[in-house]
Amino acid sequence: MLRGSIMFRPRRYATMLPALLLGALFSLPALAWAALDPHGLLLAWQRDPTTTMTIDWHVDGSDRNVRVAYRAVAGEEEWSVATGSRQSLPASDRVIHRVELTGLAPDTEYLFKVGGYERERRFRTMPAENISRPVRIAVGGDVRGNEISRRVTRQAMRFDPDFVVWGGDLAYANGDERNVGRWYEFLDVVMREMVTPDGRTVPVVMGIGNHEVRGGYHDRNDHELRRNLPPYVQDDASRLRIAPYYYRLAAFPGQPGYGALDFGDYLSLLLLDTDHSNPIAGEQTRWLRKALADRVGRVTHVLPVYHVGAWPSARHWDGDVHRRVREHWSPLFEQHRIPMVFEQHDHAYKRTWPIRDGRIDPRGVVYMGDGAWGVGVRETGRSHEGVKAWYLDRVASQSHAIMLTLQGNYQSLVVVNEQGRIIDEYPRTGLREGLLPEAERWSLPARAE
Repeated sequence: MLRGSIMFRPRRYATMLPALLLGALFSLPALAWAALDPHGLLLAWQRDPTTTMTIDWHVDGSDRNVRVAYRAVAGEEEWSVATGSRQSLPASDRVIHRVELTGLAPDTEYLFKVGGYERERRFRTMPAENISRPVRIAVGGDVRGNEISRRVTRQAMRFDPDFVVWGGDLAYANGDERNVGRWYEFLDVVMREMVTPDGRTVPVVMGIGNHEVRGGYHDRNDHELRRNLPPYVQDDASRLRIAPYYYRLAAFPGQPGYGALDFGDYLSLLLLDTDHSNPIAGEQTRWLRKALADRVGRVTHVLPVYHVGAWPSARHWDGDVHRRVREHWSPLFEQHRIPMVFEQHDHAYKRTWPIRDGRIDPRGVVYMGDGAWGVGVRETGRSHEGVKAWYLDRVASQSHAIMLTLQGNYQSLVVVNEQGRIIDEYPRTGLREGLLPEAERWSLPARAE
């Protein structure tokens, strides 16, 4: 026989045939399961969360079925159908299908099916008020699409949150087309894990961080990922060029990259951009000043969320972006007596003392964070230079989700790690009245020692 030739042995292949058929048989359920799902799916809002829902799902470019069928869970309503838009994803054969459902009833559960997929999913609109029941929000950032992220998401879902807010650094793709696979991994986590134990799909609001942007910050025109791009100017085209995936994938805030999402008169979520696709100073700070003035005193809970912190738990607090947040935004938070803001970026958990005018003050702002939903964690309590951070009340080098509860005038939170243990709790209630009633009681595993 010639060297390198292959001898055909009928008996050998006859014995292999049953095993091959058995393997194919067991693969059929997996194939059928995959056929029920698009490549990715997420819920968000563009407008009033009490009466709308925006549904994105990701499919092959040949799929042109941009329809959502939906109906209320209760009652015998017929299925309604809404249509939407489609747009391409850079360096990908996938497209984004987006449909906004409007005219929905507040605090109501709906069934929905996307495109030609037969799987029925379920969502819930936000309540028109939050006196009759609490509103629960999972807050975090620095997410990724890995196993840590899956575990933290599962723990957060045990709390039955109304929605999730991530303050930037989502897939860690850096606006780079070579990293589009990281978005696929991230979106798979969102689709498969952002579901409560009783099967409800949870919406997510996504802010921008340095890892959504080519070069990380708007002024890095000399970065290698922007070598062939025009210099940044503060307009929609520039923002889309330096953050091409974020502006296509995040339904809110859209351009210009910061905005307010209002939930009746009980909650305003202010999503901000810490020098990534917009400067902190200038237009954005003027917008923030007006947004706070328009809402504080009229809206019960005003929650700013952004990426780079004013008071970091691992980095040195005198970094340029940290100083700009303290210089331009902290005085506005203090002026309007915002009790709590949410920061990310440092890959740890932190809760500061109340801070006002650069000092610990019971009338001050508590800065929560610091973004460790799915990333590796860092040492906390000191800057990288080893200087003790005087402003930190509670820190932990643990992956986590912050579970915030709002009801009436009261706020309280617990922080859960990836093992499901409570690593912090913070009652901040009575808001401007300075009262401190008992925090809401949670029926959860024991707090970590």
